[in-house]
Amino acid sequence: MPSKPKYKEAQTPQVSANQLSQYLLAGPSARKRIVQAARWQSTAVVARYRLAREAIVSCLCDDTRSHSTVAKHRAEMTNKLGKSSSSWTNDDLESSILALDRYAAAAGQTILSKLTCTPLIGSVPPLEISGLRVKVTPSVLLKQSAGAGSPDRTGAMIAIIAKGEKSGNARKEQARTASILVWQFAQKHLAKSGEPERALCLAYDVFEGTVTPPSANYASRLQNIRDACEEILDKWYKATPPEDFDG
Repeated sequence: MPSKPKYKEAQTPQVSANQLSQYLLAGPSARKRIVQAARWQSTAVVARYRLAREAIVSCLCDDTRSHSTVAKHRAEMTNKLGKSSSSWTNDDLESSILALDRYAAAAGQTILSKLTCTPLIGSVPPLEISGLRVKVTPSVLLKQSAGAGSPDRTGAMIAIIAKGEKSGNARKEQARTASILVWQFAQKHLAKSGEPERALCLAYDVFEGTVTPPSANYASRLQNIRDACEEILDKWYKATPPEDFDG
């Protein structure tokens, strides 16, 4: 039986919101690696914090915002801890429990506690920015009443869960980029749910406990995003495969 390939090549130029955020902060060599990783995707990569994301979405979308919902998800992850022979799985569970604890510690202290939250499920087409596909995947639909006779204001939240991976300034910049991408997402995909509101398009850094909307100078930042997408598209066709590419 043939072994599983190490990589799969994306047939269309595309990046994730996280890769685009990293690209905007990276130097020339790192930018090259980001484009390479976006085109030749490792088949061995497994998303971290999956259980934490699911738990946080469940807690946000619980109308009662009950502490028992947090406790239930924490107990489920704790019960799984140590039952796997995989050190990666156990480490991910430990980090996910810590992420949920950070969420619980900040619950009620951000704008998220004042909004109606609904899970965003199913797939949506990627955004197209300067000819490049950008995969933006918010977790939660946000709504705020605008009063009688007016449509609800709507937005979305994307969760950033990374334990101490970047400096404070880099994390803030990543959140600012992510919130602008959510704003673009809301305008394209959420108009049927209400009136898209820029202030409700949020990037939630779970470990920092901060919620970031698009900044006042979002137009210049959006232009930077467009320029970066144009640059990535140009680099895409010039990129070379990883040295251990087996395709």
